[in-house]
Amino acid sequence: MVRRLLATCLLMAAAGALVPAAVAAAAPAAPAAAAPQGFGLRLIDVPAAAARDPRAARYIVGYVRPGSVIRRRILVVNGERRSGRFTIYSDAATITHGSFIGLAGATRSELTSWIRLSRSRVRLRAGSSAVERVTIRVPKLATRGEHYGVIWVQQRARTRARSGVAVNEINRVGIRIYLGVGRGGAAPVRYAVTSVTGTRTPKGQPELTVHVSNTGGQAVDVDGTVRLTAGPGGSSDGPFRSLNVISLAPGQSGNMTFAPPRDLPDGPWRAVVSLASGLSKENASATVVFSTSGGGPGWLQITLLTLAGIAGVALLALITARIRRARRLPARAHA
Repeated sequence: MVRRLLATCLLMAAAGALVPAAVAAAAPAAPAAAAPQGFGLRLIDVPAAAARDPRAARYIVGYVRPGSVIRRRILVVNGERRSGRFTIYSDAATITHGSFIGLAGATRSELTSWIRLSRSRVRLRAGSSAVERVTIRVPKLATRGEHYGVIWVQQRARTRARSGVAVNEINRVGIRIYLGVGRGGAAPVRYAVTSVTGTRTPKGQPELTVHVSNTGGQAVDVDGTVRLTAGPGGSSDGPFRSLNVISLAPGQSGNMTFAPPRDLPDGPWRAVVSLASGLSKENASATVVFSTSGGGPGWLQITLLTLAGIAGVALLALITARIRRARRLPARAHA
C-alpha cells in the first residue's frame, strides 16, 4: 500500500491571558491550513502578551515553569462536500537541516506524554467545524530546555486504482508546538547572518545565499528579504523574498536562498538583508558579485583559455628550437 503525506501547518503555547486569534491586535489569525481534500486546522487562542507576535498566532509557542498547565483551543474545519472522519493526536517533532519536521504515526516523546486532547476522533458534516481543546500539563520534574511537538488532524482514505492496486491515502495538517521549560526567565532569541554570497548557476540564474546561525536559546523560524543597491551605474533592485523559511534550534545554522531576476548584471552590488522571526529582527549587508559558480560555463571558459595559453607557449618554444637548429646546420656543413 502507498502512504502519502500532504499538507503540514503547525503551531505552539505560552501561559497567561488569552485572546481569540481572530481579534488579536496586529496578529491576524492564520487561515485554516487545508489539505487538497479541503480540511483544515488553526489555532483559536493567542496569549495576550504575545498578541503582536505573528508566530504566536500560528503556533503554540511559549516558555513555562515546571508544574504549569497550558490550555489552548483549536478549530478543525471540514471544507469538503461530504462528511468526513478525522483523527486528532499529538506527535513528536524535530528541527533538522533548516526544517521543522512533525513525525508521523504518534511517535512518543517527553512532550507528547504531557498532552491531552478533548477528543481523539471527530466526524464532521460537509462545511462544518468543531472546536477541540488541547491541555499540556508540564510535570514538576520536566526536563529543562526546548521541547518540540505537533498536533495532527488526520484523514485516512482507501482508494483503488484502475490496475486494481489498493492505495491507502493519509493526509494531515497540524499545529507546531515550541515549548521551553525552565525556572528562570525565557532564554534569549538571537540569530545572526554569518555570510552573504552571490553566485550564478550554470544556466545563468543569479542566486544569493545567506547563512544564518541561531546563537540564542530558543528555536527560530526565519523569513526575510534582500534589497540590492549601489549596483552598476548606481542601480538598485528588489526587495526579493527568500525562497525558503528556515527553522533553527539553538546552535543550528542554515542557508536562505534568494533569486533575483535572471537578467540582473553581475555587479558588484550592496546586498541589504532584512530577516525576522516573530518580533525579533536582524539586518546585515555585504558586497556581492553574481559570478558564475565553479564548474559552470565561466570555469570551463577559464580552463580552456588556460590550456590554450599553455599550448601556445609550448608551440612557440618548439618553433624557436627548430629555427635555432636550422641556423646551426648550414654552419656545420660549411666547416
